Order: sequence, then structure tokens, then C-alpha cells
Amino acid sequence: MEASTKPCPECGANCIEGGQYCPYCGFPVGAVTSHREDQLIGKVLPGGYQVLELVGIGGMGRVYRAQQQALGRTVAVKVIHPHLLANENSLARFWTEARAMSHLNHPNSVSVIDFGKTSSNEPYLVMEFLRGNNLAQVQAAEGPLPIPRIVNVLRQVLMALGEAHAHQIIHRDLKPENIVLEPMRRGGDFVKVVDFGLAKLKAGPGTSITSPGIVCGTPDYMAPEQGRGDEIDGRSDLYAVGVVLFWLLTGRLPYEGNTPTQVVLMHIKNPIPDPRELVPQRNLPEPLVQIVYKALAKSPGKRYQDALEFADALENAAGKLVSEPPVPQVPNEFVKCQSCGGRVPRARFCYDCGARLPAALAPAARLSEARLPFVGREEEMSALHRAWGEAVNDRRALRIVGEAGAGKTRLLEEFASQVAESGARAIFARPDPYWAEIAGYTLRSMLVGLLPNESFDPAQKDPLLRYAFEELFGTSNNSDLSPFDRRRAFAHALQWAVNLAGSGQRRPLLLVVEDLDRVDGLTRQAIEDFLAEPMHCRVLLVGIHTPSLRLEWPNDEMRVLTGLSANLATTLLQRGSENAASFTLVEVGNRGIPPLYIEEALAFGLDGGSIPPARLADLIALRLAGLDPEARRYVQALAVLGEEVPETLLASMLSLTLINGSAVDGLIKDRLLKRNSNASLSLAHPLLQELSLHAIPAEVRRELHRRAGDLLQLQQAPIEVLAHHFTQAGESLGALFMLEQMANRAQTRGDDRSAALILRRGLELAREELYRGELDDPMRAISIFGRKLGQTLNRLGRFSDAEGVLLEVLDGTPSSEIAQIDVLEGLAVASQRRQKPDSATRYLRQAIAVAERCGDAQQVARLSRALREFEMEAPRRTIESLPAVPSKRSGT
Repeated sequence: MEASTKPCPECGANCIEGGQYCPYCGFPVGAVTSHREDQLIGKVLPGGYQVLELVGIGGMGRVYRAQQQALGRTVAVKVIHPHLLANENSLARFWTEARAMSHLNHPNSVSVIDFGKTSSNEPYLVMEFLRGNNLAQVQAAEGPLPIPRIVNVLRQVLMALGEAHAHQIIHRDLKPENIVLEPMRRGGDFVKVVDFGLAKLKAGPGTSITSPGIVCGTPDYMAPEQGRGDEIDGRSDLYAVGVVLFWLLTGRLPYEGNTPTQVVLMHIKNPIPDPRELVPQRNLPEPLVQIVYKALAKSPGKRYQDALEFADALENAAGKLVSEPPVPQVPNEFVKCQSCGGRVPRARFCYDCGARLPAALAPAARLSEARLPFVGREEEMSALHRAWGEAVNDRRALRIVGEAGAGKTRLLEEFASQVAESGARAIFARPDPYWAEIAGYTLRSMLVGLLPNESFDPAQKDPLLRYAFEELFGTSNNSDLSPFDRRRAFAHALQWAVNLAGSGQRRPLLLVVEDLDRVDGLTRQAIEDFLAEPMHCRVLLVGIHTPSLRLEWPNDEMRVLTGLSANLATTLLQRGSENAASFTLVEVGNRGIPPLYIEEALAFGLDGGSIPPARLADLIALRLAGLDPEARRYVQALAVLGEEVPETLLASMLSLTLINGSAVDGLIKDRLLKRNSNASLSLAHPLLQELSLHAIPAEVRRELHRRAGDLLQLQQAPIEVLAHHFTQAGESLGALFMLEQMANRAQTRGDDRSAALILRRGLELAREELYRGELDDPMRAISIFGRKLGQTLNRLGRFSDAEGVLLEVLDGTPSSEIAQIDVLEGLAVASQRRQKPDSATRYLRQAIAVAERCGDAQQVARLSRALREFEMEAPRRTIESLPAVPSKRSGT
């Protein structure tokens, strides 16, 4: 009889009913609870986190599995119980402490990457999603753990606590259930300390969610001072580590009572039991017993004074175990660190110096330094060659659309190498390396690629060309062209360059624009205008982007690039490593297996991983989570700075004199970094950069953006770059000032679409300041950006959107301010174009009333004249808008 199955919510594979974990992706299917009555499931939280499943309910809140939609990455969302934040003071303290928790940036601490409020005002934290078992589950499943493994696990716990205590954060509820282990193929455990979400912030009176005198925590692991309700510090957490150590060594707790209160009193008054008497068969070494006694001292002053001291004591005790007979089946032997020479428990990296430790099991076959073979793309290559043939007669446009990692760039590189054999030219253009959408950056690089040897001095008689080149290449610009003609100028410049570059060529040009998702608005608009105008030229223009970008080019063809078939991907994976034969690839959503997934899965195996997650984003996130602290800082800084980062800038960002060359070489070897031809550094793939950026704890990310903004401001970086970093750093005043400048410049170029996007960013930033409180008058900023955005949306013909924005501004603008006139006039325009004449008339009359109160006679006269003209035209327009009435005389 066949066992019943159910689909895995993570990868869709069939799992045996009653099984705890998916055999294909490792997702804990047994822990997932479906609550149909839970109103949060299926909702999308601010930041684009879609809640998928409830995975647990604890004393602090409900924990959900969610997906960050933009990246396809799995995250955990903890929604805090409302009763814990029953008043405004508690809520304010929660935000303060949530920010503090998001400063934690250690590999052994779960990262708080975002926080906010649901639509029903419930506060939530977004954290990395963990797939391992907690220490209590591991102990129950595997029995008493070997002492070297215990030491290894607790040293990692102490490293996490050490960083938290340095930020004045006390966990308060450390216990085996809050210590998650992920077993590594190379041997050892990778530890994560969780549930920092409602820890106590030690920052003075009145600043924590709980106050002295209130007892919180689990009685079994509670320090005496915590049980009494006294003031606590990091040494209370170290007492809890001592209890966990006692439990791991003996299999029982030091104090067990009939009630929680009785247990708390035993911690306060009873002497520490001798662990040797409880498990004489283990022959517990004396140094370890003394560590237990010191960790469980009743007085905090007699315990270890910080986490590092405790960790050192464990290391010294472990060193004395080396001469003893080995314990059978010990997966976590001690190794010698090749960097500092210390003896440390086997893990991913040395906890003394941070160097990567050698793997316990060498993989059967290492990933080749060469790229994966280019296979499975015959249909797409045929489409490109067909479009190439048609471009011989006139221009052709083609878009390749696929998920990140599907191999879009690789496809075009292979195609470009084929057409180059016939003597054709291929030009690749990319977004700006800062990912800040610098206006005209990609168009400028297209022109440089088309005309590498030209001096860019077009005919002086052509005002459109003169304006375009002066604007793009930074020379003086005193053009008196209208915004409409300025917009036309950029497409005209592209046409001129394409014709000049193609003159005398037997073959068409191949012009590839990569990552259109991040290309600046000026360039995207110039390309659309170039394709829409009746211009003749021989070029195949290919754009690459992900499905998230809603884009249509005039007269173009779109090809969707999916991943490779599961069979082909499995074959490639097994060629790269014999260890890959132990698991099966599963297609997520029938989109195929992205080639990047195969490369990352091979690297994950070499890095000591077991069965990789089914989703590419989760796989990359898991690799990043295991980086040692130094490598972690390098990757995070690069993710913030962008692509092609000079090592000197990276060093300045991290306040270092020099970058550790061996650490960089290790990241390059692991295919996480690449060194560019101009001696700069980049992360190996745009998706890796994006995932790295969004995996940085929230406040750490903000601080990195602040540093980047300060450094790049000294280097006189473009205003778009500075605005990007100031916005992400939360420096709202400077960011709003720059965003307003950027929007004004876009409008003078006739680029209203870019202006609308910039103004919307400014409006959203101003809205955030309503509860952040870093601006003195956020309503004024909302009024300025909302008013300008509404006017811009009217010009773009998006009258419904304009009306919504302007109504919001109207509600927050005092009726005595002259600024209300622009808002009301914009609402009148939107209402008129939406066939709502009564509303349009009402808004114009309100605008006249405001002008009269402000004593602006010129405005009163202008608006009154506009109202009369509108009222004269309105009846005729209303009749014209009605459907035709059948005539009785005609019999129709």
C-alpha cells in the first residue's frame, strides 16, 4: 500500500504524509500549520513580504513563512502579540528596540532585516528563515552529545551573545529551543541564536519594553537576579548558557520543581548540583565541571564577566580533552587553524581569527574553474539569428525576458561571439555601477560603444545633436529648446550614432542593453522614441530584463527565457561534482532550473552544505549566511557600494587601512566576488548583490549607506548616487533636497516619467517621516512633492492617480496657504479630463476663494477667467460625451 503524500509548500515536491522534512528541499513540512481563519495568510506586508504559512506560535508572537516577492527569497515574519504592546509607550519602546536588534550582524545571530506594522497595526519583524533543528530537538533525536560538539555549539552561541552585549542587548530567554543547528556536510554545526526579537535593551531607565520588577523569561534557565526582578545585564545570559551546558552534559536541568515559582526560588537559593554525580558514566573532566560551577554562580560578580571570557574557558578546557581517548562517532573533532595556529572546534571558520577552516570531507570532484557548458538554448539562438537576418534590411528590436539567473547575459554573449565571426560589431551597455539610475548613463555608454574613436563633436548646425551631447557629456548647456524637443534630441543622437557606426559595414550592428530593470529613465525613454520614430538603420537592438519590469517597445518581439529542464540540469550538476548524485532537482513552478542555480549548488556543496534549498534566492542566501565575519563585511559593503568598487574605496568604507587580500581571494575562489579588468571588485552576479543587500540587518544597512554617502560626496559622485544613499540612510532632509533637484532636471529634459518616479520616491520618504520624526515639518514636504507629482501625473495623462495624490495633499495643506491653489487647480484638471465637470467647477471655485483670502488679485483674475471659459464649454462637452439618441423621424 502506497503512503499518502502532500505537496511541499516550499518546492512543490510530493512529501510523505507525516514526514517532518521535505526530502528534496529540506523544508520543515511537519512544522507548518495551516490556519484558514488566520487573516494574515496571503496578505502582502509593507516591503513586499507575502505571508504564506503559519509555522509556529510562541510566547512573544506568531511566526510565519513569507516570501519577499521582488527576490523570491524565503523569510520569517514574527508578528508580535498585541497584548505585549498594549499602549503607545510600549509601542514606541518596541520600535526603539527593534532598531537596536537590527544592528546585530554576526553570522551566529539571526538577522532582523526589516520591521514595520501590518494593516491592522500589529508590529512585526522580518528575519532570515532558518531550516535547521533546535538544540532540544537535536539532543532528543541523537541522545547525549559528545563533549567536543557541545563545546563547539556553545562557543558559537557565546560569539553571538558577545556581539549582542556589545550593543547593550540582552537576550533574556536563552534556552535550547532558541539555539538552531544546521549540520554541515564537512562536519560540525552551524549555530544560529534566535528570538532576539523582544530582548531587553540595556539603555537606561524607561527605554525597555519591560522594566525592573517584571519577571520575563523561562524559569528553568533564569538567573537568580532575573528571578528576583532585579536589574540584569549580559551576565544573566551567561548564566543561561551555563544551564544549557549543565543540561547537555547531564541530560537534565540543574533545578526541577513542581511549579515555575518553585524552580525560580531554587535558582535563587539552592546550591549547584554536582554534574559528575548525575552522570558518573560520562567521566566529565574537571575543567568542564569548574566551568559549570562558575557559570552558575549565584552572584553575577563571581561568574564569567563577558561572553569572550566564557568562550576562552571552554576552548582551554577543550584543549585538555585532546589527549583523552576519542569518543566514538564524534563528528566535531578539533582542528588546527592554518591562519592563527589555534586549536578550535571544527566549523566553517575559526572563532579566534575568522579564517576559513579546512573541510572535514574533501569533495569527490571540485567544480571546474570553467563556466558551465552552454546547452539547451537552441530555440532562443534560432530566434536571435532570425532577427539578426531581418536586421540586414532595417532595424529590429527584441527583448529577452527571464528570471534572475536564467542565463540571459550568457545567451547574448554566446550569440555575440557567433555573429562576430562574420565581422559584425557587438556593443553591450549596462546600467550605472552604482545602481542609482544616473540620468543618461547607459545612453552615454551606448554612444561611446558605437563611436569609440569619435570626438563627440557633432555638426554644430544640428541643435538637437548639440543639446544631447552637451547634456550627456557634461559640457555647458544653454539650449533654448522646448522640453518636447529636448526629449527628441536623445533619440536623435542615438539614431545619428547608429548610422555613423554602421556606415560601410556589411553586417548589421548588434546593440545589447543589459538589466533594463536598473537602466535610467532617460535612456529607456530615448530607446522607445528611437524605435517609434520612422528612422532607417541596420541594427538589432536587444534588451534584457526580468518579468518584474513592465515594458513594451514599439514593434518589438519578446522572448521568455526559462530555466533548463530538470534532467539536463541534473546531468550538468553531476558532471560538476560526484557528490551531487545524492539529491534530485525539482522545478519550482515549472519554470525550469536556472543555470545560476547549478553553479551555486555546486559551490554550496564545496562549501560544506548538504542538500541545497529548491529556490535559487534561498540557496544564495544560505551561502551568504555562512560567511565568516570578515568576508561578511566585505560582501555587505560591496552590495551597498555597487559594482566595480575600487579596493581603496572598500577599505575606506570599512575603516580599514588595507583590504585583506587572502580574504578577497577566498571569496573570488568561492565565486562570490570577481575582480574586474580595471582592478575593481564586484559581486559575482547581480542577484547575489541584490540578495546580499537585502540580507543586511536593517540598521547595519542604514549605517553602511550613510558611510557610502559621506565617502561618495567627497568624491563628487552624481546627485542620483548621493540621493540614493541619503534616502537609504534615512537622512531625509538632504535626500528630499536632492530628489527635488533631480525631478526638476528631468522635467526640463521633457522626461516626465522619470520625474514622476523621483517625486513619488520623495513623497514616500516624506510620508515615512510622519512617524520617524526626523523632519521638523513632514507635512510641508508631503505638500511639495505631492503637488508636483500630481501636476506631473496630469501631464502624463494619469488623471486618476493624480486625483488620488492631490486629494491627500489637499487634506494636509492649511486652507490659508497659497499652495492650495496649485493643488485645487490640478484637481480641476484631473476632474475635467475624467468627465467630472461638477467636481472641476467646485475645485476652481475653491481655488478662487483661497486666492481671495491670500489677497492675490492676479490669481483671482486668472482663475475666474478660467472658470468662465470652462462653464461656457462644459454644457457642450457634456452633451458631446453622452451616447447618441436614436431619431424617431428616421425610424432607427
